[in-house]
Amino acid sequence: MDTTDRITTEQELSKLELLLVQTADDVVNCLKVLKGSLAEYDSRHRLRFINTSKSFLRDDIRATKDTASELRDAANQIVEREAPSESEITAARTAMNVTSDAMNELAISGRAYDKSNLKSRGFAGAVVDMLGGNKSPDRKSEGRRSFEGVKRLGSEGILRAPDTVEEVVASTLRDCFCGFSALEDQISAAEKSLSPLFAERSNEPPCDAP
Repeated sequence: MDTTDRITTEQELSKLELLLVQTADDVVNCLKVLKGSLAEYDSRHRLRFINTSKSFLRDDIRATKDTASELRDAANQIVEREAPSESEITAARTAMNVTSDAMNELAISGRAYDKSNLKSRGFAGAVVDMLGGNKSPDRKSEGRRSFEGVKRLGSEGILRAPDTVEEVVASTLRDCFCGFSALEDQISAAEKSLSPLFAERSNEPPCDAP
């Protein structure tokens, strides 16, 4: 790898390191907003103590927060590297996918809460479900990164407050988290910048056997 290629690789990895840290911060901040949104939902529906959406999703929120630490670990791996290598790219991509999956699980857990509390919510809750508030997130679609969520328009076409926990989760993630597209693009850019290094290594003659 010549000097120009090495400088480009260092720049792309530095950008990746910053973006990993920024994404981790964004995830943590979004989870704080989500906890507030769930508390507001519980208060609006007069839910108290253990039967709250906030308590139901507590473990999932904690698990998602833990994955943000993996993003920071991947960033630290870039900082502490001795030389650019594929391991930094692998660590970054793995951390991104784990965090994305964890955030998806939040919406799925919200749906599970809605199902378990359908009887207590009565007829109004059942109507919301029939109108589409109980749709399952597509974990393999583009929504995996963008958290489009379910519709929040009432019968009059007026934006209403989320009436299911799945809606609360989906709308909160959509409104306060920009997704993983930028991070995904930067991982690809850093990986591409390493291509000359991979080509250089593949052209090296094999070591002689002892």
